[in-house]
Formats: sequence, C-alpha cells, structure tokens
Amino acid sequence: MTTAIIGTGGIGSVIARRLASGGETLRLSSADTESARTLAAEIGRAAVVAVDNRDALQGADAVVLALRFTALKGVINEIADPLTGMLVVVPSNPLGIDAQGNVSRLLPKGQSSGEVVTGWLPAGTRLAMAFGTLSADLFESSSNRSPEPAVLFYATDDDRAGEEVERLIRTAGFEPVKAGGIEQSGRLEVGGDLHDLVVGPAEARSLIGGARSLRRPSQGHLFGRAFAQTVSTALTIAASTGTDSSIEDEAPATTHCPPPP
Repeated sequence: MTTAIIGTGGIGSVIARRLASGGETLRLSSADTESARTLAAEIGRAAVVAVDNRDALQGADAVVLALRFTALKGVINEIADPLTGMLVVVPSNPLGIDAQGNVSRLLPKGQSSGEVVTGWLPAGTRLAMAFGTLSADLFESSSNRSPEPAVLFYATDDDRAGEEVERLIRTAGFEPVKAGGIEQSGRLEVGGDLHDLVVGPAEARSLIGGARSLRRPSQGHLFGRAFAQTVSTALTIAASTGTDSSIEDEAPATTHCPPPP
C-alpha cells in the first residue's frame, strides 16, 4: 500500500519513518524540498519525493496532512479534487502563537479540529483524525512496544476510514483504539484528556468509556507560561531549521508538552 505524506518536519518525519519500517510505500511532499529529500534518503527505496503536493497523491491510497493547523485549509484547497474517495489523516493540533509568545487555541471552546477540517474537505473524503496524539519523541519511543503494544487513539465518522486508519496505525507499530466520532477529536488534541498518553489497549478502552473532560485553557484560550514556553521553543526550533512555518507540520506535536494548568 502507498501513503502520501505532505509535511516532512518533526511529526511528519516520525510518521514516515514508522510507516516505512512497517512496510508502507511513501510519497513525500514538503515546502522544504531538501527536508523531504533528506528523509527519503534516510528511509531508502520505500520513499520517493513527489514534485509537489498534487503529485504526491498520484497512486496513493491515503494521505497524511502533517501540517500546521493554520496551513491545512490552503493545502486542502490546492489538492481538493483528488481527495474525493480518499482516506485523509490529519494529526494537526489547533494551536498558534502570537508576537508576544503566548500560545493559544485557535478554535472556540468546545469546537474540535476534526469538525472544522470536515467542513474544509470536499464531499466524499474519508477523514480520520490520528497520529497527533503523541509528541514525536513519544511516538518514536513507543512504536513496536513489547510485550504489550502502545495505543494510538483516532476519531472518525466513517467506518471504512476507521478500517484504513487502523491498518496504518498497526503498520506504524501501535494498537488502534477509536475515541469516537469526529466530534470527539478534541480529546486527542493538545489539552485533551487522551493526548500524550502511552497506554496499553485495556487501559485505553477504559479511558474511552470514562470521563470525557478536556483540559481546556482558561478564558482567552491562553495556556500557562511553562506550557507556552515549551511550544514557543518548538516553533523557534522549526523556524531555525529552515522549515516553512506556513505549511510545515504542527510544531506542538513535535515535542513533549506538559498539560496546561
């Protein structure tokens, strides 16, 4: 099977490496072409660098949009036609940072990223919110855990999308557990109760059936200073490595973030 990955920064690169290690063929695209070429060289014959985002979808069975949330709509509009009937996997967290370094949630309280992304996609697209529940370091270290596999949570309204994203999650070395429909995708985001949890299947299923509260920030949606500093540092690192912050992968998902107070 072949998966396109658009965005080869922190989380996009980790997803690509883990999928390739499980036998997936990859088509990579990035605003930073050199980043995509370096990743493809590291992975080997299983990965090729596409000419552009639309070219990445040629022959692909699914696409992972490993992009900053603020860039998703523009890229979706660019590649909209080929997305009809395709599995689209989105790991992005709806966070931004202002000129003063304050990190904020970009959506109104109670509105999940999955619900917003659904409105951006063309009819017939099969959406799954997945691969963004673990920071890049946890994703790398928890893959292919033994004897009990670590869980990756996902959310979708589409049964076929669920089957397909479960295959990808297993290919990456995890056990898939559905958190619910797209309206539950907020639980997977930074600040959600299922974010950055490394648990086995039994504990994961007990969490799904338990409390559904979200660790939401207070009024104004600004996170605490320590949390903000962590995310700010991640964004600074992304910028200093030459990534195009307008369409590169979501920086807060590339580093372990403490829960907001």
